[in-house]
Amino acid sequence: MIKKAFVIFFMASCFLSFSQAQEKADFKRLVYQNEVTGGIMFHTRGYGLTLRRQYYKNGYNKNGWEIDLVNIRHPKEVKFPNQLIFNPSRSFVDGKINSLYSIRVGYGNEKILVDKTDQGSVSISWILYGGLSLGILKPIYLEVLTKDNTISVERYDPEVHPYSNIYGQASFFTGLGNSKLVPGLYLKSGFNFDYTFFDEKITTLETGVIVDFFPTYNPTTPSGVFTEGVPIMYDTENYNFWFQFYVTFNFGTKWN
Repeated sequence: MIKKAFVIFFMASCFLSFSQAQEKADFKRLVYQNEVTGGIMFHTRGYGLTLRRQYYKNGYNKNGWEIDLVNIRHPKEVKFPNQLIFNPSRSFVDGKINSLYSIRVGYGNEKILVDKTDQGSVSISWILYGGLSLGILKPIYLEVLTKDNTISVERYDPEVHPYSNIYGQASFFTGLGNSKLVPGLYLKSGFNFDYTFFDEKITTLETGVIVDFFPTYNPTTPSGVFTEGVPIMYDTENYNFWFQFYVTFNFGTKWN
């Protein structure tokens, strides 16, 4: 009786294993020709948006273009509330004379390293992109208390505007027309984890490293003091190279 039960159990196990193997073997990932994704990026220097358009070379490689719009913060940035009235929305960064934004336009490749075995599994691919990083240097304007006890909007100069006289940061759009372009380059490398259930849809988590490089730029500070690197902070070391670890949530679609 025990032998018969063992034989039945063995045959059932073999049949189940064969069925599972057959199911995995029957799974075939569809190969599309076109793909577009958009996503939200969080990195160690800020956040931004990304858009990517790719074309399949074969089932495991695709090339394409991408556009990122991000802000890049200095590691020494610390927000302080204003001294004249408690209002967190009016806070400002002491010593920050410019804000840096970047529009990245690049070309690259994505290669699938680990393919899906079924629709519920995850594929892993390696991405490498690089190209132009067009920096936008926007001057900081603050609302300051004048000698006449009135509020004046002025470009921030740490040597002229004492901390105790600062009411708060002016509107984001103030001084936008005085922004300067800082052309540079960028390189992005990371891994993309695709856990989408449906072939034609895209939902991925991407993580990796980005390096932005901007040549030495010298528009001087508001007080005329020379600064090396991209002048974000006053009387603080600024940099030409900006290293960032990033995480991006991408959503999109594929088609032929």
